[in-house]
Amino acid sequence: MFSFQPSLRPLALAGLIGIWAHTPAQAQLWPPQLWFPGAQQPAPQQPPAAGGKPSAPAPEQPPSKPPSQPQSKPKASGPEPAREKTILGQELLRDGAAGAISFQSASGREHEIEISRLALSGNLISNPSDSCLVEVVADTPIQAKFVGRPHGSFRYNVDIEACPFSFDVLNDAILVAREPNSCDFTEADCRVDATGLWGPRGDRFTPAQTKSFERERGHAETLMRTQFRTLMANAGKDKALVKQIAGEQAGFSSMRDEICRDYAAESAHGFCALRITQARALALQAASPAHPPPHPKEVHRPPEKAAGEQEELAPPQP
Repeated sequence: MFSFQPSLRPLALAGLIGIWAHTPAQAQLWPPQLWFPGAQQPAPQQPPAAGGKPSAPAPEQPPSKPPSQPQSKPKASGPEPAREKTILGQELLRDGAAGAISFQSASGREHEIEISRLALSGNLISNPSDSCLVEVVADTPIQAKFVGRPHGSFRYNVDIEACPFSFDVLNDAILVAREPNSCDFTEADCRVDATGLWGPRGDRFTPAQTKSFERERGHAETLMRTQFRTLMANAGKDKALVKQIAGEQAGFSSMRDEICRDYAAESAHGFCALRITQARALALQAASPAHPPPHPKEVHRPPEKAAGEQEELAPPQP
């Protein structure tokens, strides 16, 4: 049973419109063959000569330095989804400034988490110029249902009667989505928008953390471009698909800016842009294995006749 405790206070509210576009399920894409370093097989031993006497061993050669081979750089690993442990026990704020959500482990088992606190910021329905905050209170913690990795990141659904939503787990953050964006708590006279990035307070990142975000952002950009090139290559000569993928990727930067523009002090630390870029790389990677490569057109042949029919129609043998 949920109850809602409204409280009026000035809030820096942000309006986030949506989540980035992703490659639809019907796209015919597939992952490229992974490169594996070749392994040299040991030379087979010579069998004994006829008569049971083993053949004379080959004369020993003086030890020589093995030929130098070009050292290949280790293959860059693909993006990995963030684990739930990065959000447990933290208080995450929408845009790093408003509302609050906290998680705890439900049973100690993987993918079983629950919401221990949820406060949603919004505006009064009766007077939209005034801010409001709805504390969603339950007799027991609110369960978050794990629904898999539809777009790379671990996704959960939260079933709140007045405002159900889903979220993807990112490192130290979650990305919340719902349609429509806003929902009304009529008893509290409050209209809220929970969508967007929920993360740490934006004004509390240290200079060392900011430098780390810059390094991680460069790596995430590289992974994202790699996954994008893979999808483009796999699209082959499908002009419609190539156009679709290229258009979505071209629009990603503006979508990221739209999601992150109101994150507190984003221009100083870039935390939101980093997490959205990492999520995009995961989404592009997730698009690949779900779609097999196009197969050549099948040649339709008439069904083969039964063996008895073939023998009956075969010409008599002389």
